[in-house]
Amino acid sequence: MRALRSVNPNLQNLEETIEYNEILEWVNSLQPARVTRWGGMISTPDAVLQAVIKRSLVESGCPASIVGELIENAHERSWPQGLATLETRQMNRRYYENYVAKRIPGKQAVVVMACENQHMGDDMVQEPGLVMIFAHGVEEI
Repeated sequence: MRALRSVNPNLQNLEETIEYNEILEWVNSLQPARVTRWGGMISTPDAVLQAVIKRSLVESGCPASIVGELIENAHERSWPQGLATLETRQMNRRYYENYVAKRIPGKQAVVVMACENQHMGDDMVQEPGLVMIFAHGVEEI
């Protein structure tokens, strides 16, 4: 496939379009969520918690091509500038209500996908999206 892509760049565009459509289909299958307790965010989830969330992402139909990136983006070390430290999170808390968040089924966690949050500043979103895990306070809308 890689050799074909170098001969025909349109194949790469087609592949990217198919992947994007798979992501949109998955995101649209998730329930919209509201976070009522932003202070309960777990910014440094351990490996066990990340594995539990990863399993839920896979079971929900998350495209395999983005599962790893989403799990990596569940930890503050990979978060964008506007979420990078506790201080910046506290300063930017008023913007959180503007996120379009989707519930990770059965978990106190949401995905905030870049494709649904283009209205947020670049310092508040990450490609392909963020996983935010909470101790409590995640509700389906």
